[in-house]
Amino acid sequence: MKYVWAMATLLLSLLASANDNCPSDTVMATYRIEQHNASPASSVKNELILLRYNNNAVHINDKKMATQWTHLSGKHMKKTSYFMDDLRAIEYDVTPVSSEHAWRYHAQLLHPSFKERASLLTTKGSGCNMLEHYQQKTQAKTIDVWWYPHKQLVKRIESKQANQTVTWLLLDSVHDDAIVQQYFSELYAYQTTDFADIGDNESDPFFRKMINLGFVEHGATGFYDTNGNTLPAGNHSGHQH
Repeated sequence: MKYVWAMATLLLSLLASANDNCPSDTVMATYRIEQHNASPASSVKNELILLRYNNNAVHINDKKMATQWTHLSGKHMKKTSYFMDDLRAIEYDVTPVSSEHAWRYHAQLLHPSFKERASLLTTKGSGCNMLEHYQQKTQAKTIDVWWYPHKQLVKRIESKQANQTVTWLLLDSVHDDAIVQQYFSELYAYQTTDFADIGDNESDPFFRKMINLGFVEHGATGFYDTNGNTLPAGNHSGHQH
């Protein structure tokens, strides 16, 4: 009996160790995003690359624009926007958030509170490849999420409502430090301007273009709520959700 108990304890220890070693901090995950509209029938497709390394999360949209969120100590976050065709970047001020949910939402593509509001339908596999299927239903919308809990990575998201279906599908994931660091090195080589300095440089053709396209707003504050959404000026303390 003692032998069986010892073996069971060892097995549980090994499984826990395997889960702890799952690659979650470093990842480059490529997603295909499809939006299908029933009326009129149409579809839109684009690609999103998620980079996650240490306390940094980056979303690269169709290899045109990238947004980085850096989680800092003391519940602070910093946002940087990269415009890939121009090799330019805009860096926003460090701002406070009320919890770590804001950064984790960007780093995982899944808000940490989603699972609390959803139902766990199935669990398949084990260890690093364990896959959970969650569903959240309301009168207006049904959201299904397939989630690797130990990798902290979304495999698939399906959001369905009356006339629209949006699907996020994981195409590939890489957990190689050198590859992910190379992406960050390329972004860090861009010419960077502090957001506060844009007003003194509006004669720069790049900033004029960004303002005209709506990527840079005169009233932007660089402050965000717990979901990472920009807050208007004078509302810096309203970070509750």
